[in-house]
Amino acid sequence: MLKRRLYTFIIASHSGLWRMSLPFPVILLIGVFAVIGIGTAGASFMHYGRMVLKVVDYNRVIAENNSFRSENHNYRIQTAQLGEKIDFLDTTARKLANLAGLNSERAVGGVGGYSNDRLNQPLPASAGTLESINKYNKNVANLEESYRSLEEYLSDKSLVEANTPNMMPIRGYITGGVGRREDPFTGARMDRHTGLDISAPYGTRVYAPADGTVIYAGTREGYGNIVVVDHKFGITTRYGHLSKFNVQVGQHVSRHDVLGYVGTTGRTTGPHLHFEIWQFDKYCDPRAFLAKRTSAN
Repeated sequence: MLKRRLYTFIIASHSGLWRMSLPFPVILLIGVFAVIGIGTAGASFMHYGRMVLKVVDYNRVIAENNSFRSENHNYRIQTAQLGEKIDFLDTTARKLANLAGLNSERAVGGVGGYSNDRLNQPLPASAGTLESINKYNKNVANLEESYRSLEEYLSDKSLVEANTPNMMPIRGYITGGVGRREDPFTGARMDRHTGLDISAPYGTRVYAPADGTVIYAGTREGYGNIVVVDHKFGITTRYGHLSKFNVQVGQHVSRHDVLGYVGTTGRTTGPHLHFEIWQFDKYCDPRAFLAKRTSAN
């Protein structure tokens, strides 16, 4: 019978020596278990590390999700507020158009704007979505076009009003009106009188009743010294019997600018202003014209 070979392990410590004799198969078995244990421990540590990383990543995802949810909620609120403001501006634009005299096809009514009560209510599913944003962008484009049209209209309207006579050039007593009248020199019937005769002291300032451009400043038979102003839009005015001029041809004048001074030049019996308004080459009664313009405004 063969004698089993033993391997002796000696462990030294302060308390003495400790010996242990083991056969090779046992040592081999212990080695196998040690390798398996080390491998299992390593795998466990690796799995634990992966779990730790997954937990960290999960917490990061949760934090980002909460942040996105908060941002989305704020975004939906801001989108809802934007819709409210667009509605309010649209209503305001229609009201302005109505006040400006534009005949809008859409009826003016309702109000809009910021509302705490409305924001406290549940938001619709479409709030903050791409569909609602596209809708708002379209509304903004339409609103910009409305404001642009309104601005152009008001600009044109203000230009027309600035160039339309709306006042008498002087204050005085009207001694002659528009129409047929007796000749002040001969007493015979005249064919027509195309303007107003306004009596005023010699040298009284004559003011422009609207913006315009001087197209004539000189002498004409019957009128004496006369200034003619073109106000555009088919309207011209004439100022006769002036003592002297305060403007020249080609000069732009604004309402209330001094055109000249009352005199007695031309066919006149005394100091006064002969004032005419012509529209599309037809003379008008200045009193009726100014009254019409005042009622229209």
